[in-house]
Amino acid sequence: MSITDTLSPPGRSSCPAAAGPAPACDHAWDAVLARVPLLSERELDVFRLLAKGASNRTIAATLLITERTAKAHVAQILSKLDVESRLQAGIAGFAWEMLSPDADRAVGLSA
Repeated sequence: MSITDTLSPPGRSSCPAAAGPAPACDHAWDAVLARVPLLSERELDVFRLLAKGASNRTIAATLLITERTAKAHVAQILSKLDVESRLQAGIAGFAWEMLSPDADRAVGLSA
């Protein structure tokens, strides 16, 4: 499995390079990002931490929840966003954070 297979959007085996400045598969990520409003407030908190590469243990410690609860939130996020891995969810979260730079203030995650 190649890195592009790992990082490619849901429903695609790879993301071919485009002739222009944007990847040809942006529309697949747009569909994932369009589902972000389906997340609960707590799931958004977890989503923001996923975007920063946080482990379940770090998510739990930051949000004062158990690791089991953090894992359950991550599973719900994967399901609601229709992505296969926490890596894909993290990439989507990072992209979403870039579109809404003030979003992480809600859980005190400012750099």
